[in-house]
Amino acid sequence: MITELLSALRAVPKILDALERIGNVMTAQMAAQRKGEKDETVDRLIDLARERRQQRLSEREARRVRGDSDPAPGGDGRGDGD
Repeated sequence: MITELLSALRAVPKILDALERIGNVMTAQMAAQRKGEKDETVDRLIDLARERRQQRLSEREARRVRGDSDPAPGGDGRGDGD
């Protein structure tokens, strides 16, 4: 019985090492998952910004075609120079 207990005690450091390696692998996997999620979020934000910019440019171009161009800077928008 004592020999069995000593054998079990000798195995404890190996068990702890194995548990530590498992913990390290899990930590790395979680970090990779978080990084992937962040990358996806950034990509979505960039795509949305591009879409909004394209929409603004399209709207501005449509106003120019209709003759409703943006007022000159500093003007009151009436086109009379006052």
